[in-house]
Amino acid sequence: MTKLYYTTGISGFTITKERIVRPSGKTREVSVIQTCEHDDDLPPGANVKRKKPHKKSRPKSRFIISIARDKFVCPHCGHEHINRYAVKTRLIQCENFGRLPTYVEVTVHRLYCPNCRKLSYESLPFVTSPRARMTRSLERTVVELRRIASISDIALHYGVPWKAVRDAEKRALKIRYRSVSLKDVRMIGIDELYVFSHEKSNRKYITVVRDLETGAVLNVSRGKGSDALNMFASRLARLKDGPKIDCVCMDMSNAYESWARKHLPNALIVYDHFHVIKAMNDKLHAIRRRSLAAINAQTRSTLRSANATAAEKRVAETVREEYRKAFKDHLKLPAMNIEDVVGNKDFEKELKDMLSLNEVLSMAWTLKEELRSIYANAEDGLEACILFECWIAKARATKVSELVSMAKTVEEHLAGILGFWEYRGATNAKAEGFNNKIRWLIKQAYGYRDYAYFRLKIFDLPEVEADDTDY
Repeated sequence: MTKLYYTTGISGFTITKERIVRPSGKTREVSVIQTCEHDDDLPPGANVKRKKPHKKSRPKSRFIISIARDKFVCPHCGHEHINRYAVKTRLIQCENFGRLPTYVEVTVHRLYCPNCRKLSYESLPFVTSPRARMTRSLERTVVELRRIASISDIALHYGVPWKAVRDAEKRALKIRYRSVSLKDVRMIGIDELYVFSHEKSNRKYITVVRDLETGAVLNVSRGKGSDALNMFASRLARLKDGPKIDCVCMDMSNAYESWARKHLPNALIVYDHFHVIKAMNDKLHAIRRRSLAAINAQTRSTLRSANATAAEKRVAETVREEYRKAFKDHLKLPAMNIEDVVGNKDFEKELKDMLSLNEVLSMAWTLKEELRSIYANAEDGLEACILFECWIAKARATKVSELVSMAKTVEEHLAGILGFWEYRGATNAKAEGFNNKIRWLIKQAYGYRDYAYFRLKIFDLPEVEADDTDY
């Protein structure tokens, strides 16, 4: 192997000249060995003070290696005796050698073969595309560094444009996730996520389809609803032996249900228990907000009444403050599970005070915990069906609009809810953790304008470790 290969990863070429180009334009010819300046070369006891470079500073000098091809061969017939004409000289960045940004300088030729009489341009095997500004070796390094460093840091280190680093990673991800196999997929989960604040209508959302067994991302599409799954449906239709999907896990969306019945008629629809509990928690928060609004309206009416005494106004103010403290300062308490509250003295007292102030909220919280206990304790679908029927009756008996609405929702989707006991692994609970990874990804990048790049980064997320904290 040649010195060129060990320093730049380029083979089939030889070094013709090596030089350092200063910012002033002065050039000094050197050997590649002379650029290796390390602290180990200093004499013992030498005290060298180094200034820390400014973060936004750019390397001022460049190390340029001029290279030439060993021999020219016709790409069509393999004939060696061909005519060549210089076209242009290109500077292509490679991995830094020492402290200086390093470039290879190569002249691209136009070739004419007298044997087959064909014209062609010389191809450079060490670059990924004809207009690439980095070698393959540097692009591979950049892609690996992206797992631990930001685009800005890598661009600063190598002295390349931010866009060049982004495009290098984008090309690598395109190759890696060019085709995601659907051949052996048995269970899928469909979920939507709000990600774009600058877009309009449903383009603010993305719909993600994942393999529930392996966790692999199968499809990412813009928007929500059945239209967002058209691309995924066309991929399913192209399968030679048809899709082998037995189970589709989703939230209680009529759009996703209709899509699944149309394109996957043999698959069992399972409504994710996470979304069922989430829907109940939403009803809890609606009751909390309505109760707080009602007490605020009642207090305002009392304070504005001309017939109200001073004592009545003080009582009204006291009651409103109690409600505000309990219902506004502790927004997440109603949605907290009982096992998270028990053992925490502060949470126990605050939740007890909140529930004691409002009977409707207390009933709703009790029904929420009963709903969770069905999923935790029911051994099979038959037992779960009986318990759900009892729960629906209790919720309707309260005559609270939010709880009656929740009872209706559970009754309409009961068949899909009971599918949980047939496919215990069919849950989007991990998908919610994955959604947190997507939020973490957006937060790390301060948002994405390039949707194609953002989509590829989501495909790469299962291999990335991130905090599952809900932002």
